[in-house]
Amino acid sequence: MATIVAGLVLVGCGSGDGDTADPKASAASTGTGAGSDTGAGEAAPSPETPAGGTLTDRAAGSWKSIVDATSDDALETLTVADGKVTAKGPKLDCTGTLDTAGKGGADAPSLTLSCGDGTDGGRGAGTVKMKGEDALAIDWAGPEGGFGGPVDSFRRS
Repeated sequence: MATIVAGLVLVGCGSGDGDTADPKASAASTGTGAGSDTGAGEAAPSPETPAGGTLTDRAAGSWKSIVDATSDDALETLTVADGKVTAKGPKLDCTGTLDTAGKGGADAPSLTLSCGDGTDGGRGAGTVKMKGEDALAIDWAGPEGGFGGPVDSFRRS
């Protein structure tokens, strides 16, 4: 329950549609942008690559769950590189792919995981959303015919 609440809070934070970066947040977190002093009197470079890239580009890197793992089927870390995903938890060791076109014509990019021991904690396939450049949430579909799976929320680590 705490994971769902935390995921909903993360997904609901900020403004916009979740697919675009908040330039104010990026400038504030990197120390660049209007008003920053580079010491050389030159304008600071803008962080165009992550914000202007595809979701696969923006999601690349290491992520840590915003909640502590309280169960064996929780995810603690997520690593994305070139569309390939590795997810680990107390008892989970999963690999998968990030499909930026979305599954079945879905609007949002999808993530499909396969876990080594066959248990995925109600995951398997999910929809990925990013809030700015430092927050990523996955809304898992859950088992077929069910009411949906868990929501995992991560911060860049």
